[in-house]
Amino acid sequence: MIPTITKNYQNVVISTGNMLEITNELGQRKSNEELYDGLKVTLHSDPSEERVVVEVEIDETHGRVQRATQELNSRLTENGRNEISIGAKIFLNRNSREYAQQAVEALLNILNVTHVDNVVLAYHPNVNSVANATATATTSTAVKSPCSEGSTVPSTASNWSLKNGAQGVAELKELYQSLEQYALKQKITQLGIADLDAAALEELHKSAQVAPTIAQVNLSTCCVVPPELQEFCAAHDIQLNTHSDPEQLLQDEQFSGLAPGYSIDWSLRYQVHVRCRGVLTAKGYIVGASRSSA
Repeated sequence: MIPTITKNYQNVVISTGNMLEITNELGQRKSNEELYDGLKVTLHSDPSEERVVVEVEIDETHGRVQRATQELNSRLTENGRNEISIGAKIFLNRNSREYAQQAVEALLNILNVTHVDNVVLAYHPNVNSVANATATATTSTAVKSPCSEGSTVPSTASNWSLKNGAQGVAELKELYQSLEQYALKQKITQLGIADLDAAALEELHKSAQVAPTIAQVNLSTCCVVPPELQEFCAAHDIQLNTHSDPEQLLQDEQFSGLAPGYSIDWSLRYQVHVRCRGVLTAKGYIVGASRSSA
């Protein structure tokens, strides 16, 4: 359960610390499984497990629960800052510029750095309605997945614009503008975006002060990258990558089981690589959560 001290706070920030040691113990995990495992270790309060108690720190001033901060700091400082690359991906399911700003501030503060090399934004405001559509795909309009002749997915599954509409695009632009302010202050070197179709990416690109240079595509819903997206990225020097993250990184009921009374506002994953060797030296998650006012 969540440490007692955090019950004094409406908002808390939870840092899992470096997850590489945990993933080495448990083997290869999906991102949602990694996050759950990290939160479970961080929020575990069994006094009989000395290792957990020693590693977890409570920051009463800022309402933070942080695990293994010294080990994380050593990973970040064992090489010079110019010798490492720090990248992060922010997951948002609600439109809140404040949440986007909180995520970046927590990232910079917990990693104790003045800037990060890239930040990718994944915004899926209608994730619950899409999940419902997927569950009832057999009784609704569906298209065959290009990956499997026998499987079907809703026609909206690989089209961000169709799922979220003009309102979603407008909200995305607002959230992206929040990240642009950090890029303009040189606190983020590159900005990226996840899961957009070509139309939404073009719309965002036209309005951006700091153009996105990274675009991620989820191959679980679109295992053949649409040609129009490839063409747009090639024409605008946007690096096109693939990923397998879910639209909602952790289900509400899973988190409430770990931290009763709290719900996730935002979450992010960071990765630290040694530039010359491409070695992953640290990887972790940070979550911002709030307590229900009811």
